[in-house]
Amino acid sequence: MKKLILCSLFACLISTGYAQPHPRRRPPPPPEEEQFEEGRPGPRMKEGPNKEHKERIELFKIQFITEKLALTTSEAEAFWPVYEAHKNVMKDILKSKSEDEILFQESILNARKKYKNDLKPVLKSDERINDALKIEREFLNKVRGEMNKRRGFQP
Repeated sequence: MKKLILCSLFACLISTGYAQPHPRRRPPPPPEEEQFEEGRPGPRMKEGPNKEHKERIELFKIQFITEKLALTTSEAEAFWPVYEAHKNVMKDILKSKSEDEILFQESILNARKKYKNDLKPVLKSDERINDALKIEREFLNKVRGEMNKRRGFQP
């Protein structure tokens, strides 16, 4: 009887040990003094990206888009003003924060349609235009993945 109780106790201890997550897969807990409070940045975000970081990210973005679209020099000279105009229009739409969700989505769709029409003389093929429309989301996913990797989160 003692052996049966001892074996069952041992089996319970082993099963609870295997039920715990692996320590390397858990993100580290935030330090006690840097708990998130309203109005303060979170534990991992000091003061947000500064101007230098934003400029570096913008340079990486330009390089990424230029390589993915395989832009020639003349295409790049025509592409970037169209891209910047589209980016400014999207910023204005996002700042307006329309209460009507349908109107908001419709204005984004209209801006993307105009962007597509503006890109036709620059990129010439529908495949390259579709790539240009998808490429910013691909860049953002790549940046997000890199940030998570640097923070220690496993995908």
